[in-house]
Order: sequence, then C-alpha cells, then structure tokens
Amino acid sequence: MSDGGTGRALADRIRALRLATGYSQERLASMIGFKRAYLSQAESGRDVPSENLIDALDEALDAGGELRTLRARAWQERRTRRTSPPNPRTVRTEDATDRRQILQTSALVAASDVAADLFHRITAAEPDQLTLDELEADVDEIALTYTTVPHAAAAPRIINGWQQVETALDRRTSASAHVRLTLLGGQFAYYLGRLSFNTGDMRSARRFAALAEHHAGEAGEPVLCASIVALRAGIDYWSGRYRSALDHLQACEHASHPYIAARMSAYEARAWAMLGARQAAINALNRMDAAAGPLRPLPGDTPVSEAAAAMFRAGIAAQLGDRAEVTRWAPLAVAGYSKTGPDYSAEEEMHARLTLAIGHLLGSQPDVDGAVAEGMTVLDGLERSPTHTVRSKLGRVIGAFTPAQHSTPAVREFVDAVHLRALPAGTGR
Repeated sequence: MSDGGTGRALADRIRALRLATGYSQERLASMIGFKRAYLSQAESGRDVPSENLIDALDEALDAGGELRTLRARAWQERRTRRTSPPNPRTVRTEDATDRRQILQTSALVAASDVAADLFHRITAAEPDQLTLDELEADVDEIALTYTTVPHAAAAPRIINGWQQVETALDRRTSASAHVRLTLLGGQFAYYLGRLSFNTGDMRSARRFAALAEHHAGEAGEPVLCASIVALRAGIDYWSGRYRSALDHLQACEHASHPYIAARMSAYEARAWAMLGARQAAINALNRMDAAAGPLRPLPGDTPVSEAAAAMFRAGIAAQLGDRAEVTRWAPLAVAGYSKTGPDYSAEEEMHARLTLAIGHLLGSQPDVDGAVAEGMTVLDGLERSPTHTVRSKLGRVIGAFTPAQHSTPAVREFVDAVHLRALPAGTGR
C-alpha cells in the first residue's frame, strides 16, 4: 500500500502521461492487453504495480524508462517498510470501505510476506532431527554411566548439552521440536542439579532443580518429575532438614512412578530414621524392597538394585544403632558393588563401606582396626570420585569413635588423613 513517496509519485505519473495522450483507462488497457481494473489500481497508488504492467505502460506511453525507475524505487520503499517495526502514532482508524479495500488489495500480500519471513526464522532456528536424536542419545548414555563416570568428566558433556537445548528453547520452534526440547531441558538441568549436589554446591543444586522442575511440569514426564523431588529431598536431608525432606517425598506420593518408587521409599526411610521414627523407617524400607528390582537406568534418578537395597538397609540400621542389622546388610552391599555391573555406583559403594565402618564401632566389642581399614579404602576411592555425601559420612564415622579410640595411633592417622584429603578446612568433626 502507498503512503505517499515514490508509490504515489508513480501513480500520479501514470495518470498524467495517460491524460497527456488523451487515452481513457479502458482504451489504454485494451492497447497493452491488461484489464481496466489493473490500470485503475495502478493509478490509485494503493499498491506497487507489477513489472509486466509497468513495462507495457512505459512503452505505450513513451516514458523512456521513467515508469520502470519509479516502480523499482516504490518496490524498494515497500520492502523497507515491511521490515521496519510499525510506529503506533502513524496508524489511523480506517472506515469500513477502506478496510474492505485493504483486504482486497495488498494487506494479505503483506501479511503473507511476514508469514514467510517468520517461517524462515523458525526453520532456521529449528534443531535438525539428527541433533535432537543425538541429544536424546546423550541423555540416555548419561543415565547409564552417571554413577561410574567421575563428575569432572561428566560435567562438560552435561553442560554442553544443556546449553544447546536452552539456546534452542529461546527461539521459535515447531510444536514437535519444542516438546522434545522441553523434556531434554528438564533432564539436562536435573543432571546439572545432581552434579552440583554431589559436589556440595547446594545453592546451584537448588537453582538447577527449580529450572528442571519448570521444564518437567511442562513436559509431564513422571520419571523426571519424581527424580527432581528426590533431588530436592536429598538436598534437604544432607542439609539436616529431615522433616522438609519427608514433606517433599510425601507430597509426591500420588505422582510417584514404579521406576523410582523404591528410591523414594528408601529416601523416606532414612529421613524417618534421622527423626527417630523406627517403625516408620522400617515400613518405608519394606516398601523399598517391594518396589526394587533390576531396571535399565533411565534419564533421572538411579534404580535401587539389590546392592543398593542392602546399602540403604545397612545405613538406616546404623542410624538406629542396630549393629546386628548393619552386620547383616553392609557386607552384602559391599559384595554386591564389587561386581561393578550396570547397576554399580561408586558413591553408594563408598557409603556401604562407611556404614560397615560404623557397624564395626557399635556394640560392646568394637573393631576399631576394621573401621579404620574401611575408612581408608573410602578415602582412596574418594580421590577418584569426590562426592559431598561421602565426605559428610566420613565426618559421621569420625564422630562414631569414642574419645579413648581417638587417642590410638590408627584412629589419629585416619582422622588426620580425612581432614587433609576429604573434609573442608576448619571441619572439627
């Protein structure tokens, strides 16, 4: 549509040249082989005429290329206006007749140009099928290897995948791509939260958990949703907020998934144990056993294997001061993790060994040397896979030694090694 400028000048020039020759619109249109309506529209200035029409008019009216030049300028001005944002102050209210004329002429053409430009921007930003497939394969592989690959090695891959997904989500994408990207965004953010938690950065862990929860709510994937709840509960548990950890887990009971139900029950059991609710902890452990089983790891938390179930039972027995149960379950957990199969977890093996160390110190005949030996084994493993929860549990092992035991050379050596190699400076446990 013309708003003055070269488009209006072109229309006026066509009319002036026609009148100078004495032709009517009908006569001139007949001469050049166009319908009269096209000529009338060209003289109205409402739109830029086609090149074919202007070529015919330039020749018939003997314009010497003048009309072609004006048409080229008008077309360029029109393209410039389309790519510039509208100025609200220049928009006027049209009456009903004007609106009908707009619809009948160039408004739909202009809108179609915008639609084409938008489509090109969307498709240019759209991640290709191969990229999405590879990102999903990356998440699947991370799920399979997370418990065995050192955090320092896993972090760059997870961060890179997350950045790719979030960059794509910031753009306009198709509905199908958006669905896949949203789920991927939640899964990568979850693993970043889990990495942050494992390295003791609870502030970052909470931030990534919040972002993962946002994506998971939109994606509606139950394993991811439950895994994020388990992560939040873990953050609270290892921060000493046991009741808050329980609140997270119990609020999610209706949305739990068979894949992760055993781990949710195990986390509930340990929180109950720390609160001194022995029977509630035992009931939760029984639910864990009923739901546990060999499952292929999915993007999210890790299934509870036979070794993991024994590890949780031993750990909760230690919290409850039940040496017999610790002695029963901790060796089974250590033996189970020694197989290093697909359900192997370096972190959980270290927890099993530390629980065994605490078990050695319970009862009337403590095995101090046995406790120190397990603790030193864990220290060696911790250098390969440094994990916040294992460091915290080392502090609990130190606290389990009596004052008299602390005076022995073996315990002094172990405590010094823990403070030197594992605990933060200034830790006094």
